[in-house]
Amino acid sequence: MRKVLLVLVAAVFLLVAAPAFAQGDDYLEYGTFSLGLGAGFGDDVDPGQWILSGKYWDPMWEVGAEMYWTGDEEDEYDQIGMAWIAYRYDLDVQEESATYVGIGAAGIFEEWSGYENQFGPVGIVGWDADIWGLELKWAYFDPSVFSVVAYYHFE
Repeated sequence: MRKVLLVLVAAVFLLVAAPAFAQGDDYLEYGTFSLGLGAGFGDDVDPGQWILSGKYWDPMWEVGAEMYWTGDEEDEYDQIGMAWIAYRYDLDVQEESATYVGIGAAGIFEEWSGYENQFGPVGIVGWDADIWGLELKWAYFDPSVFSVVAYYHFE
């Protein structure tokens, strides 16, 4: 299932990003790359309190991946990864910022069986400015995983 999900995410990313990259030097005007740090938590199962996240997005959609870790060297199963793709809808657009909500699908990559499902829905709420943004994500894998991430946008 993991390989199928990885291939699916890679294929979707390729299909969405290929037209932008084919435009030559102007490909960045079609979307924004963002890199972020944040905190994670979950229901019943702790996915790791620290998050490194990256995403490629425009005002209509986003695709991304993040890694949760605890930093505890004694915990041999301290890391999980999550990849998602989501549709975004702007709630409030100002001159230099926008507030949005989104819904999509996510997959989780883990070393242990703490989650019942490896594929599930994801919901996002966020705010983006010119240089940085904040995003709250919820994904349900039975139990749920939550993340709060501050992103720096590379334009």
